[in-house]
Amino acid sequence: MTTLTGDGQSSPTAVVGDPGRRLAEGTELLGEYQDSGYLTPKFLVRRADGQVMQLPLLLYRVAGLLDGRDAGRIATDLSAELGQDLTADQVAYLVEERLRPAGLLAPDPTAAGGPATVTAPTRSDPLLALRYRKGVFPPEVTWRIAGVFRLFFTRPAWVTALTTFVVLDALVLLQGDLVGRITAGAATLVHRPELTLLLLVLLVLSMAFHEVGHVTACRYGGARPGDMGVGLYLVWPALYSTVTDTYRLDRVGRLRTDLAGVYFNAVFMAVLTGLYLGTDATWLLPAILLMHVQAAQQFLPSIRFDGYYMLADLAGVPELFHYVGPVLRSLVPGRPAHPRVQELRPRPRRLIVLWVAVTIPVLLAYLVTFLLVLPRVLPLVWAVLLEYLDRMQAATRAGDITTLALSVFQLFLVLLPWVGAVLVVAMLLGALRRSGVARGWAWVASPRWTAVRRHAALAGVAALAGALLWRVAHVAGAAPGGAATGGRAATAVAACAVLVAALLASAVLLRWRLPAVVLPLAAVTAMGPAVSVLAAPSPVLAGTVATAVGATLLVTAHRRRVTPGRRGPKVLLGAGVGTIAAGMATAPLLAPPLAAGGALLAVGTAWLGRVPGREWVLSTVGVLGVAALGALATPTLLQTIPGVLALVGHQVLLLVAGLTVLAGSAVRGLRWPAAALAVLLLVSVVPALGAPAALPLVLSSTVVLGALVVQSLTRHPVEDRPHPLLRAALVVPVLVVVVVGALL
Repeated sequence: MTTLTGDGQSSPTAVVGDPGRRLAEGTELLGEYQDSGYLTPKFLVRRADGQVMQLPLLLYRVAGLLDGRDAGRIATDLSAELGQDLTADQVAYLVEERLRPAGLLAPDPTAAGGPATVTAPTRSDPLLALRYRKGVFPPEVTWRIAGVFRLFFTRPAWVTALTTFVVLDALVLLQGDLVGRITAGAATLVHRPELTLLLLVLLVLSMAFHEVGHVTACRYGGARPGDMGVGLYLVWPALYSTVTDTYRLDRVGRLRTDLAGVYFNAVFMAVLTGLYLGTDATWLLPAILLMHVQAAQQFLPSIRFDGYYMLADLAGVPELFHYVGPVLRSLVPGRPAHPRVQELRPRPRRLIVLWVAVTIPVLLAYLVTFLLVLPRVLPLVWAVLLEYLDRMQAATRAGDITTLALSVFQLFLVLLPWVGAVLVVAMLLGALRRSGVARGWAWVASPRWTAVRRHAALAGVAALAGALLWRVAHVAGAAPGGAATGGRAATAVAACAVLVAALLASAVLLRWRLPAVVLPLAAVTAMGPAVSVLAAPSPVLAGTVATAVGATLLVTAHRRRVTPGRRGPKVLLGAGVGTIAAGMATAPLLAPPLAAGGALLAVGTAWLGRVPGREWVLSTVGVLGVAALGALATPTLLQTIPGVLALVGHQVLLLVAGLTVLAGSAVRGLRWPAAALAVLLLVSVVPALGAPAALPLVLSSTVVLGALVVQSLTRHPVEDRPHPLLRAALVVPVLVVVVVGALL
């Protein structure tokens, strides 16, 4: 929550004789902050984006009178209401210097830039807050979910639920030998991986039900819950629910919302405990124990768990961490109490000082312990990663899908904290950079920082490309072939380098975002089957390389044609067509697909006309995709490559291609190239047609279509992108299969 102050003092920048001003659309005045810990009343305003702000009485009353009247009339009305002499200059100052920067005012139609000129509003950035939030359920859906469970907060319901929870826990304890039964349940989980997966699902459902409790209590109290989703808290992924609107409630309503998550955890645990007592399934006991630990952890007040918000509501202040600095400065001998501490009532002040005195040493102890343990933990994490990789390889060879899925999930759990740590460090570096910019440090200015990011991105792409070429050279050099091995490796590396260069050139010409290049390139580099395809020279691979070069030349010619003031160079057009023709001569298999691909993409001419600058890349995908027609027409021209890929590797590549087709089909505007790749994929699964020979075409088409999918998902604003659940449904299966392919 953001706090604004205002004393009504005039300023040289005040605007006199201004036209009427109004609050921004969607701004809501919530009234007084009830049961607060402040000496003077605070009032709440909710912006359209959900940000809740505290205002003193004067600013709040000014905001309430912004209905189109001018500053002079507002000053007259407020003077009569508050018994305080106010001038139009003072009101204009409060409006322009306090309310407008906070994003509470509608755009000024008389501003120099016109009505569209809007000052970026201030946004609260709390310490140790949830980061990288991504909403899954919008407020409308959350409202309906909360309505389903409203009866849980009636007195008979919650008394019955909590009594049942306590009684069932007591029955489990009275059975005796609790440790032995938990140990037996853990052993069952070790020997039955499918139960471990089910346990993980139950834990996630318990966390989701916890958030349902918060939004249900929010609605029950009379507030309106926001969205629900996932984010990153510290270094761990976490679920969240937006219940900021509960600030409009009294202390009881806010505390009910704080405790509702743990209450719903108790209901969930009671159901599982009842199942355990009814079935004697000991594997449920570890899950129940973990849920008890999670529920108890929520009461910790030192970080932003439910206990933190409970303590804040008991103290009557919305944000405890905002008082860390003022309290520490007030504790310095000889210094008076900080003004923010002086504005608190005696009891909340003592409570907050005690919280700061306990929390800061605890957080420092956590940090020091982490730094001391880190050098010893990293080798253990590396050993665990190697163990999981060995287990995944063994499961892949044995065809044990359950163990493989569990190992992949465990691998993600091990890596997630470290990925989160990297994101947290990046966030801290960004905060330091912004602080440096505010202090006038020239070396962190925006243009230089942009240049640093650009060079870092180029270095990352170059490193990925180098890693792919190294892997191709290594695999090609290790293949049996005697003296021919060296030439084979050189040919494979050259072909791979040309394909990568064509991809990067297309990305630059069409201004693809960095993830559209990095993600497909990283997937190919990681997957053993993909590297094996590129490391096996064949006529089809050579034809694919020539077609990629020709398509890149055509893209270059087209970009020059659509650039104002330039004419399309006929040399590039001729070179592109000639290179594609050379590719068809090298691999006649490409001839029928070229004609069919042009016909297929011509069907989508209307769509192509709406997306200038992308026609030739999509045509390339279509040409490679409908190469299946050539396979049907001239099966004898297919060059089989015996021994290049094991059957599992073949299946992994085709599965990745199939998932990419599904992803492209789900993205508006990419359905035609997805259909083109689908045609090739259908033929590639027919062994009689020599599927291994078509794999270079499959791989190249998949990379291009995958890049287009990523570009489509990332180039739009967040609000215009597909729903997060749809994005997860597209990305997660591909990621899992790529990880499996990396083991081969």
